[in-house]
Amino acid sequence: MVREDQLEKDKGGHKAAMEKPPQQQTEPTEEGEEEDHTSRLPDDILVGILSLCGYDDAVRTASVSRRWERLVAQLPDLTLCLSILAYTTAIGTPCERRLRSLACTLRRRCRDGAHPVRTLQLVYRKDVPMECRHVDDFIALAHAQKLVLHAQWDTNVVPADGDADSDDDEAAGNADDTDENASAWSLELPPAMTELKVVPYSYEVRPPHIHGAGVGTLRSLALVGFTVLRQDFLLTSTPSLEDLHIGDCTLPDSIEVTSAAMPRLEHLRITDVSVMTEDVEEITRAGISVLADELRTLRMSCHMCSSTKPTSAPEMRCLNMRFSASFTSYSCFRLRAPRLSVFEWRCCYADEVRVDSVGRLSDVAVEIAAGRKPMTYRQECRYVTVQQRDKLMTDILHALMPGLQPRSWENVKG
Repeated sequence: MVREDQLEKDKGGHKAAMEKPPQQQTEPTEEGEEEDHTSRLPDDILVGILSLCGYDDAVRTASVSRRWERLVAQLPDLTLCLSILAYTTAIGTPCERRLRSLACTLRRRCRDGAHPVRTLQLVYRKDVPMECRHVDDFIALAHAQKLVLHAQWDTNVVPADGDADSDDDEAAGNADDTDENASAWSLELPPAMTELKVVPYSYEVRPPHIHGAGVGTLRSLALVGFTVLRQDFLLTSTPSLEDLHIGDCTLPDSIEVTSAAMPRLEHLRITDVSVMTEDVEEITRAGISVLADELRTLRMSCHMCSSTKPTSAPEMRCLNMRFSASFTSYSCFRLRAPRLSVFEWRCCYADEVRVDSVGRLSDVAVEIAAGRKPMTYRQECRYVTVQQRDKLMTDILHALMPGLQPRSWENVKG
């Protein structure tokens, strides 16, 4: 009897444990629908959630309700795509009526100043004057702290000296003058701007001449894209600039980054900057000089333009590049940075390395490889020999030796 009573008790307890707890029912509203807790959140929290999404995804939420449409207009980061180019053709047609509508919307938002634009990102075509005019208006209206310009150019409409169906040799010859034919342009920065990034998508787009009240407050500047970089872009006086990034550009001549134009520069990145040509008859002698008194970090890398292959790898040839040598080697690299603490040199080559002064270096990385250089169909096999690699490595380390004072040599590897 005790066992049967115990079994009945255990069975009853097991049955009670299997019963689901009662679920809390959401109280229906007056219309009989369940209450939407998301709609009860304040606007600033919803705007913060939307700002974590991509701008395109956030704009799609405008179709949910009129309130969400109003919230999208309060996003701090704004992206306006005036038009876009595919690989060979344009997607869509430039429409002035649409651009006027965008200008009116932006003007209404910025009129009261309650929801300022933090980041303005513009995608447009430099070969369409109408879009260029509206871009200037958008920049002046938004008064954003950060500006990102994606400047495109339709090469099919660029006036050329020859026929579009000319052979490769004539096209290559005309390409040498494309930079000279490209139109120069200026960019006026509003007073509140602190960050500027210019992304050219074609060598026909020159770096802009920046001016305006925002030049004095600019703290970060990036020029990353396919363009021809000349010294005049680096001569603009930017007294507050602290961070400079140059990437994917081509050098027709030597450039200098100096304290005369950038007295407060602390961080410099140079990535995949190539020289113009490297033909047998004509080799571009382009070097880089960094003469910055307040510079703390210097990071240089050129993996895309100066990578080598092992001699055992299959031999492959590349096409002749219009504005970039198949293998980039700077004629000279000069450094004078008495407060430099971080130095990185990855996959870069130079005929001569000169270091006038550096600070006490805490982090140093030097990466150089020997092997077969990339080559075009018109070039013979060329190599970076082990002797050349060791000489360059020795020159760099000897030049940096005054600043190499590690507390321990345990992490120093060859």
